[in-house]
Amino acid sequence: MNYVTVIYLLNIVLYAMYFFGRTGGETDLSGIDFFVSGILSLLLILAGYLNAKKKMIYRTVLWVFFVNVFLFVCSGVFDQFGSDFNILSTGNSDSFLFTLALIVYNGYLFPLTIILEGSGLSLIFPVVMSFILPSLGYLIGKKLYPNKQNPTKV
Repeated sequence: MNYVTVIYLLNIVLYAMYFFGRTGGETDLSGIDFFVSGILSLLLILAGYLNAKKKMIYRTVLWVFFVNVFLFVCSGVFDQFGSDFNILSTGNSDSFLFTLALIVYNGYLFPLTIILEGSGLSLIFPVVMSFILPSLGYLIGKKLYPNKQNPTKV
């Protein structure tokens, strides 16, 4: 079982439940928003740690990063050439669907996405964090549970 997969999907569900259950506007941020985002980020670190503890290969923590890179690249491509792809974009060359998918897929980082809104960092930050958080957990797990192999005698 890939723990990063399970935790990432769980993060989407948990943050959606929290986001739609809170009061106030979507741009009204409080300390609890950052607390929930921090807890969900810690869960991703834990997932990377569990993958390392179960002796899974490093690639198992990177699939989330590759999905985010795909969404980010598609967002850029459709933003650049959006008028040629009318089915998947809105008017004026916007890549609305891919950008929305990237933000929803990384909903646990929503408070930071709101703060960075208006800059390109609001789309780059989730991609980078999807690499850093599980990789950090995996690195911690590898340091705590090193691969102990029997040395061969020459």
